Amino acid sequence: MKRRTGLSQKYLDHASMIVIVFTFILFASSLATKGLSHDLFLETGVLLVSVKLILNAYQMDAHVGRVEARIEELRTLLQQMANASAVSEEERA
Repeated sequence: MKRRTGLSQKYLDHASMIVIVFTFILFASSLATKGLSHDLFLETGVLLVSVKLILNAYQMDAHVGRVEARIEELRTLLQQMANASAVSEEERA
């Protein structure tokens, strides 16, 4: 598993950081060129959708991590059960 350092890298991957920065730059430039008008709502919507997709990706990554940990626990238990079964069969023989 890839080791991450820093607060932002702990929660966001590089692609998410690029999307956030790019979307924020577009949002700020739209605000500077259009001002506080109706188009601001459209740009805000785009920003919020981008943030929502990134948060969903983070939540999915966290969920996958929990599932992988649980699968590893189950694999360990199955291995222990198989070893115990093999030992008991050897004792009977």
